[in-house]
Amino acid sequence: MIYIILGIIGLLFIVALFTYISRRRNNTSDELITPPSDCCGAHEVCEKGLKKADPNIIYYDDEELDTYKHIPSNCYNDVQIDFFRDILYTLRPEEIEDWIISLEKREIHLPEILRPEAIDLIH
Repeated sequence: MIYIILGIIGLLFIVALFTYISRRRNNTSDELITPPSDCCGAHEVCEKGLKKADPNIIYYDDEELDTYKHIPSNCYNDVQIDFFRDILYTLRPEEIEDWIISLEKREIHLPEILRPEAIDLIH
């Protein structure tokens, strides 16, 4: 009888722990962040737009990718895709969007098959 009670308590503890972790992961911040008075309200869009408009190109130790300029995203072979993938997985999640912008500026198309992987790594 005592083992059943301990089992139930243990099960309830595990459920409570998973619920706590899940809520904490989904709740990034309860605080309302006030933007600066000169903000247009589309900060994230503005920031990415400015990075795209900036003519300077940031490299992520990927200068070798310049050889893939103008190759359509669906025309890479497996070796080339793995080369892109190796670079993608060395980036920090916060660098991936900027890396994609860098590729766009260099007229390098990310292999089609890697797009979902890149999006998953960003989120």
